[in-house]
Amino acid sequence: MKKKLAIIGRGTAGCLAAANFLKWVDYEIDWYFDGNIKPQAVGEGAQLTFPRLLEVCLGFYYSDLPKIDGTIKLGIRKMGWGNDSDFYHNFQGGGNVSYHFNAHKLQEYIFNEVKDNPRVTLKEGNVGNHDSIDADFIMDCSGFPKNYDDFHIAKYISVNAVHVTQCYWDHPRFNHTITMARPHGWAFGIPLQNRCSIGYMYNHEMSSLEEVKEDAKEVFKKLDLVPSDVTNSFKFKNFYRKENFSADARVAYNGNASFFLEPMEATTITVMREINRTAFEVWSGMISSKVANKIYTERLELIEREIMIHYYAGSPFKTKFWDYVKHRAELAMRSNMELPQFLAMLERAERELKENGMKHTYVIGEHFQDLPFATWGIYSWKLHIHELGVLDRLLGLRNEVLSQ
Repeated sequence: MKKKLAIIGRGTAGCLAAANFLKWVDYEIDWYFDGNIKPQAVGEGAQLTFPRLLEVCLGFYYSDLPKIDGTIKLGIRKMGWGNDSDFYHNFQGGGNVSYHFNAHKLQEYIFNEVKDNPRVTLKEGNVGNHDSIDADFIMDCSGFPKNYDDFHIAKYISVNAVHVTQCYWDHPRFNHTITMARPHGWAFGIPLQNRCSIGYMYNHEMSSLEEVKEDAKEVFKKLDLVPSDVTNSFKFKNFYRKENFSADARVAYNGNASFFLEPMEATTITVMREINRTAFEVWSGMISSKVANKIYTERLELIEREIMIHYYAGSPFKTKFWDYVKHRAELAMRSNMELPQFLAMLERAERELKENGMKHTYVIGEHFQDLPFATWGIYSWKLHIHELGVLDRLLGLRNEVLSQ
């Protein structure tokens, strides 16, 4: 008999799980969701794996982007970090692009594409506990937790609130995500077909919403955008589960039922995809839940440390936020020095920057993302170390830590 998978929730994580498992395995799927609860629209940008995922699982191509208000994403423009730098973290390699998307429309698109599949049974209404669900496996994508007893709180990330403003336009004016350092934190810009979403990430214990709204005016001015009165503000925690895969190998969690880290590098979709793959490996008996949880925890920890290199670079702003985050970033980079893969990456980045600058020297059989740390390969780390001006500081910190 075919195995049965229960998916809980029809937000982005639930929709991607349904599309993924319908493509790659022959499970019967019971899809549980409450039609009265509006799915959350968290994350509207992605990394390089996203277009391929949509193409393979749903036959979605560039020409389908208008269906999700989508635009091509060529990379990330980093503004105001370090000594007021302005550079592009472009996707390397010919034809490498990702997408920006309207999260609600993406959810609607995927749901409509898969809901009539004969292997899918829709089950609307409130879901009981996991024991009440008749299924071999459960992928719980039920959204943000009610409490955080079963979660680790991120060690270093210091933003815990966001104010989002929609800036409407007739057509997209750029094809990259923007991350801009500001006095109270940093602001992102995500271009869609009919609007640019500007989100100001900050720490609500250090800055008031009124201060953030006032400084956001400078962001609109720098990007030549006209803000609308369509806004949203909320507080959040940065977290990930202590045990994402149950000991009995039956339950896995994804989306905000599993983790949330600030969107500096648009890592959410990538992690969702990896959780789906790891869950299949657990359910197939390829790896144990213990091994899966170790992989999951290490992945989220590395992504947090990747994010923190931006804060380690600092900004030109002399504010309470930047004074505080400087200390947090120092701790994060110090912890990186305990990791062999980080030390290897730093050594190679130092050597290549001295010998070749930003030109990448390919080795036969090597992919440009080889020698990865978190979601960056050597090119991305070399770019950030160079453009953020932190190479000498990292080398000094390495020598200090290794001499102790």
